[in-house]
Amino acid sequence: MSQGSTLYLDPSFNSNKFRTEFRFPKQNGIYKADMRILNLGLSKTDNGNDRYNQLTGAYGIIESIQVLSGGQMLDQVRVFDSYIGFKNLAHSNSEAMSVTRVLSKNKLGYVATGNDTVTGGAFANGIRLTNAVPDDFNTLFGADASTLNKASSGAWFDLKECLGFLRASPYLPMNAFPDLRIVINYKADQSNSVATSTIATETRQPILVCEYESDPAVASALMREYRGVAYESIEHDSVRIPAVSGMADDTVSEQEQTFLLKAFNSKYISKMVIVQTPTESATWRTGGVNGEFSNKGSVSQFQEKYQLRVNGMNVFARANQSGKMNTLGKLVDTYGDFNIIAGQNYCGVDGGGTGIMVAGIADTVGQADYLPAMVDDVVSEMKLTYSRTAVGPTAAGAATDNANLRQALQLNVYAMTRKQVLPTADGIIVRYV
Repeated sequence: MSQGSTLYLDPSFNSNKFRTEFRFPKQNGIYKADMRILNLGLSKTDNGNDRYNQLTGAYGIIESIQVLSGGQMLDQVRVFDSYIGFKNLAHSNSEAMSVTRVLSKNKLGYVATGNDTVTGGAFANGIRLTNAVPDDFNTLFGADASTLNKASSGAWFDLKECLGFLRASPYLPMNAFPDLRIVINYKADQSNSVATSTIATETRQPILVCEYESDPAVASALMREYRGVAYESIEHDSVRIPAVSGMADDTVSEQEQTFLLKAFNSKYISKMVIVQTPTESATWRTGGVNGEFSNKGSVSQFQEKYQLRVNGMNVFARANQSGKMNTLGKLVDTYGDFNIIAGQNYCGVDGGGTGIMVAGIADTVGQADYLPAMVDDVVSEMKLTYSRTAVGPTAAGAATDNANLRQALQLNVYAMTRKQVLPTADGIIVRYV
């Protein structure tokens, strides 16, 4: 392809807290696949500033994102906010602080602050980890802010970050995809996407930026030569762990559930990750103020264990996969670098200390405990066995103590599969390979 020309595309449909849809003009012939969304996020319609969720940033407002040709689904990611929270952690600390924080409006990346002291021969640890350096980019500006500041509340999003079809296909010919469109579906309830759940917001009108081939001869040649593409795609399934209720003070109770994950049947799955999504807002919200990750992270449980049985064989050699650092090691082996700080993958039992972090991020303890698995097989049947030890209230505390460790959980499972798009005389064929 030649250098091409840049196209700024307004939505063909845009509805507040519902959906944005982009349709591509057919006359341009060939589009490059490196498509970006600008001005993605929320506008705060009342006065005063707030903040985006510190894990997902502005990306957390999305429920699902899709690329289609007419009614044919080419690729999609469902329950997008839980997945993008996981993806946002898969960056180095320096990249998180200097690049993705600016683009996504999240607040990941950490530095040490403070000094150790020695008084009368006694050592005191005064060093804490903080995400407040720099303390910028995460702000959601209110209606009374300046025009310039309000404009900076929108994020920049590379669609190839999550859509494998766009990563694999260098260009998209309109003869193969005559009704190409990108659809962003928003979460109807945005109260967990911001710091203060009671603020008034509306979704911004984003812009899609892409390049197209401006030379008709080159475009025509590329359209004739296109033979389709094979790519990796994210499949999603979800199961629910019920709450453990009626627990007495200072008691524990083991809970185990086994599920069939039918969404992956007859598909090759290379790897997968389980996100432990909390469901009870009282465990992440106090007085209308959300915790830093709210319900977008993966909440750690006490003595959690899991096993996958694929086609009659266990994925893990032992009886189950357990141990926080062992699981974190498998996560890094499966997905690469994962940028969390000490404690974020450990459950916090009420009465425990969180002195390694500054107060502003202490509630991120136990909010980034993701459960990986390497499958590398075509699935005929997949069973997930999950267990945890629920923890009751403390006799010396409140009845709500440790509620996060016995609440109902939604286990969102994201698996990497393989698909192929083939153009034919009768239209395109999308199939699993």
